[in-house]
Amino acid sequence: MNDIDAQLALGVELFNRGEFFEAHEAMEDAMNLLGDDTRDWDFYLGLLRASVANHKLGDGEIASARLHLRAALKFLAPYPDRHRGIKLREFRSALSAELSRLESEADTVTPPRIERAAEAAEKLKT
Repeated sequence: MNDIDAQLALGVELFNRGEFFEAHEAMEDAMNLLGDDTRDWDFYLGLLRASVANHKLGDGEIASARLHLRAALKFLAPYPDRHRGIKLREFRSALSAELSRLESEADTVTPPRIERAAEAAEKLKT
């Protein structure tokens, strides 16, 4: 596993534990490791913005959370349903549902989870 993959795995783990600020930091570290290879820049930026959105939501900053969720969806939209071991279709769907709940001003919003594709989870075990 290279450093970028390690930062992604850390970011996913932190996100799924509800440590959204720390997940944002891990995604930012992954972006910094990309160097001149900017093909996945928007992918990491989308994950970063999803992390920020949920951090803002935890702070009760609903308008800011909506803004970051919209940005996350925009940045993640061009990527395939499975990208870098992430079940991106499911994550985008969960983010869209979260945004819809926020826009309808629902009382409770459960943060989504980032799911790893089976093949990526297997690679991490080895």
